[in-house]
Formats: sequence, structure tokens, C-alpha cells
Amino acid sequence: MPLIYTSATMMAISIVLTCTISIIVINTEAFAQNQTIQNQSGIGKIDLNVQGVSAFVPEGRDIYTITGEVFNNNTFPFNSVQVSTTLYDNNSQVVGVGSGYTSPSGIQPGLKAPFRIDIFGGEIRGGIDAISNYTLQVGGDLQVQLFQ
Repeated sequence: MPLIYTSATMMAISIVLTCTISIIVINTEAFAQNQTIQNQSGIGKIDLNVQGVSAFVPEGRDIYTITGEVFNNNTFPFNSVQVSTTLYDNNSQVVGVGSGYTSPSGIQPGLKAPFRIDIFGGEIRGGIDAISNYTLQVGGDLQVQLFQ
């Protein structure tokens, strides 16, 4: 027996198909606009600035702590912002390393987020007293809008 569709039924099927296609197109456009490009160390300026850094040993603890903030000086947001440190002794020899993410780990343009790095004394060659200085490196995933 052949199926007979009225014009009202055909109109309803047409609307359902149109809505389904529209949803797919919208999702595809949104996906294309938010591509992630990961910054690589040493390749260009990434516009993440470390500010207000302090290093200390909490009283009664065998932990070396470095705190500060990361400021996003770019026009695009960064995700997964991580600060890494290398600890050195008096002879400029590496005695330890550590890292931590900002909180939150994503930073919008023009905003800043705090970070904290805790390195246990047992992870530092020669212990906490061996630390003479340290360096900090910052990196993150730059969120670039590719299409408008």
C-alpha cells in the first residue's frame, strides 16, 4: 500500500529536516572558530607575564614554595597556563625542578591568575639550603579565533 503524505505532513517533515541541518551547521561553525594552538617555548612572544613572585619555606615545613601571578597581556585567552621553575645552587648547578598551573588554569585577555609551586625538600639535591637562585618559565595554550 503506497504512503500518502498530505501537504501538512510534508511541511512538518521539511521543518524537522531544516532544523536538523541548521543545528549541524551551527555546531560546525562553532568548532571551527575555537581552534587551539599550543605555544612552544622560544617561538615568538606569548604575552604571559609573571608578576609578584615570592619564594619562601613555610615555617616548620620541608617545602620550598614559589608563588605569584601570571598576567595575560594578549588579546586572546590562554588555557592550561603552567609555570615551571628550575632551582640552582651557588655553582649554577641544577638542584631541583617543579611546576604548577595557575588557578584557574585559563586566563582571559587583560586578566591575571595566581600560581603556586611546592617543591619538597627531599626532591632538591642537597636539600632546601642548597638553593641559591631559580628561574621561572611560563607557557600555555593560546586560544585563537580563526574564522569570523
